[in-house]
Amino acid sequence: MSLARLATGQTGCAPGATEEPIVLVPLYPEQLGGMPTPRTGEMLCGGTGADVLDGRLRFIAPETGQDVTEFHVKGARHTLEIAQIIGAQCAYLKAGSPSCDRDGVTGELLRRAGIEVIRVP
Repeated sequence: MSLARLATGQTGCAPGATEEPIVLVPLYPEQLGGMPTPRTGEMLCGGTGADVLDGRLRFIAPETGQDVTEFHVKGARHTLEIAQIIGAQCAYLKAGSPSCDRDGVTGELLRRAGIEVIRVP
């Protein structure tokens, strides 16, 4: 995923929305939360990132049976903190990831904070 800040502070993160330079900051939320790379294969099934953040859904690594929810939540919080520090206006998130998706844990937390989330295939 990448956080983006428009160099002049203008708004509008969609491609072509501005001719101003965009500063991208690449991040890997799960790694920020303490997971190794590559991470385990858990997916969001039967819920959304909102369910995880609100305590209604847990992530269980299929390879080990370990509860890895806190890695995702902690990584999302660290990502939000970085986004706020740099003044990010939007985030480009990888579709299908349990964290880096508009409906994932990080995507949901960023949206709750008012940061525009753009899903990248």
